[in-house]
Parts: sequence; C-alpha cells; structure tokens
Amino acid sequence: MARELTRLEVSPARRGTGMAMQGGLGLFLLYIVAIRGSANLGATVVLTVAGFAMLWFAWQFWKATEGALVLTTDGLFDSNGRHFCSFDDIVKVDRSFFAFRPSAGFMIMTKSPVQRGWAPGLWWAFGRRIGVGGATGRPAGKQMADIISVMLTERGSEIRNESDD
Repeated sequence: MARELTRLEVSPARRGTGMAMQGGLGLFLLYIVAIRGSANLGATVVLTVAGFAMLWFAWQFWKATEGALVLTTDGLFDSNGRHFCSFDDIVKVDRSFFAFRPSAGFMIMTKSPVQRGWAPGLWWAFGRRIGVGGATGRPAGKQMADIISVMLTERGSEIRNESDD
C-alpha cells in the first residue's frame, strides 16, 4: 500500500473568497442587464452569457476545490482516486518565474501524455504537462514540489549508481 507523502488542499477561506468573487461578478453582470434593459441587443446578449458563465465557473470552482491532490509513494493522485503520473513518468518540476504554471503553484512535465482535465483552482492537465496550484497556499505547493524534486534527485542517483556497477 502506498504511503501518503503530502496533501494539497484549498483552505475554506480561499474557497469562499473565490466563489464569492466569481459569483459576485456573475450576479453583477446580470444586474447590469436587468437595470439597463435592452438598449443594445448585442451588449445584452454578451453580458447575459458572461454573467451565467461566471456563475457556472463559480460553481465549478466550488465543486473542484472540495477535493485535494495527494502525493504518495506511487505518484500523484487526486482525492477521488484519479491517477496523474507515477514518479517514473516525471521528467521535471518547474517552479521558475517564467514557467506556464498556476498561481502559487508549479508545473510537472511527464514522459508520456496525461489524460486532459481541469479542476479550477487546484490543477489542470494537458498533453505532457500538469499544472498544480491556483487557489492553494504557496507553502503547501512549495512543499509538494520540493518532495517531488527530492524524489527525482534520488531516482537520478540510483540510476547513476546502477550504471556504475
């Protein structure tokens, strides 16, 4: 059985704030449509669609941040059991300033493509890249990235030692 190394969750305060900001924007856009009337049909349609889209995004954010990302000795999983990658499949972890990564998070690059998906505020996966973070806390994300980096370094030293034999 795999041992859990660390868990990355979104705090209740961040969940509530993110939901309130997105939902508030959606309600504000719909309020503008309601008080302005139909002066310009194009603007009314755009604002209505944008308002409902923001409400939908707020709901998706709320549902996605109920879960967590779990790093075990077998690899990276979400709390629902979705497997992202094993340690053998990880090429590198990128936390650099110019990396295309979520806010307060990091990027995992893998050898093989991963199943696409997105949990707003928690992770996204596309091609050979997994973006971790967003609404998560910076210290917890840094801890997970550091553990993965250490595991990769240990794997590299094992590979070098095997080739010396």
